[in-house]
Amino acid sequence: MKDFHACATCIHFVADKTANRMRYLCGRLGFDTKPHYQFNCWEPKPHVKKLMEKERER
Repeated sequence: MKDFHACATCIHFVADKTANRMRYLCGRLGFDTKPHYQFNCWEPKPHVKKLMEKERER
């Protein structure tokens, strides 16, 4: 899990492109975040869950 746990792999992660920059947001909490941040409320996206299952099978 440690290799996958990051905001960018969470179902609540939102990337919003503005005219000047990219804005990364936690849709659940409503706060700005960064893709590499980690929080305890992390819920992995479906494709990340599949990757984690594959990793466990090794």
